[in-house]
Amino acid sequence: MSRRDGAQLPEVWSTFALRAAMFVAAITLFALAVALGGCGAGASPGDGSGTTATTAPGGSLVHPDGKNEVVFQVFEGGGFVPVEYNYTMVPEFSLYGDGRVVVSGPVIMIYPGPAMPNLQTAIIPEEAVQAILSAAREAGLFDSTFDYGQPGISDMPTTTFVANAGGASYRSDVYALGNESGASGLSMEQQQARAALSGLRGKLIDLTAFVWGDIAWTQYQYSALAVYSQAIDPNSSTDSTDVMPGRLDWPLADLSTLGEEVVGGFRRVVVSGQDLATLQQKPPLEKATAITLWKSGSREYHLLFRPLLPDETS
Repeated sequence: MSRRDGAQLPEVWSTFALRAAMFVAAITLFALAVALGGCGAGASPGDGSGTTATTAPGGSLVHPDGKNEVVFQVFEGGGFVPVEYNYTMVPEFSLYGDGRVVVSGPVIMIYPGPAMPNLQTAIIPEEAVQAILSAAREAGLFDSTFDYGQPGISDMPTTTFVANAGGASYRSDVYALGNESGASGLSMEQQQARAALSGLRGKLIDLTAFVWGDIAWTQYQYSALAVYSQAIDPNSSTDSTDVMPGRLDWPLADLSTLGEEVVGGFRRVVVSGQDLATLQQKPPLEKATAITLWKSGSREYHLLFRPLLPDETS
């Protein structure tokens, strides 16, 4: 070998060793970054409420996927109303695992109104389900411990929000939501939280904030119906200026013994299967109004009807 070759050989190997060490270090740092990133792939960092929500690959929130499993629901209860009002109250918004939504539809402004509530249903895509859950989280509903306060106002209903996501169930009960104007007793934080919930509730009315394009609403087809019956006092009189009620024959078992007694002087029974088909056809239930009198045995009855939702069995 020449003196030139022999003199350069140690310098060449020193440069190669340095580059190899730098390459190994870069690979090590890259592998460490991937490992650290993978540790957080199954959970979100939280929303500031002290809770975390499990996510699926891609960042979507995991939720129940059964057709009878509630993902998100909003309903009211209580307040200064007759007992029969709460018996017939249906959640204003229900979202199920298969994307089905059931809502209270528009009310016909006539008297007497129909006996059956107007429930509408539609199927929304998973992207819309995720958007609703994300909006619920942003509104603070993934923190069931938050205190929304008690406004200085009486006899108002309580609005309840239920969310099932990320392997957890969240419930928030908010008294007098939307009726806080002029009421005292709320902190600024509570007022802001209530405003966020009212905003979300408003967006759920028609879902256009969460669903692209048209929504195919149809009449909700229930498979079970709760019926509340109350016997009419034969000695009671009706003002001649009032609208006279229609009369229909009750096609099933005697209402005097059917079902079980509940508060308010009513009896309650859940009708399904062939009995439900009979009630819907003889006579057509759609012909009944809110003041229709039903004859069963030797007496007449006032009836209330409340369709059961997919998650309700009794």
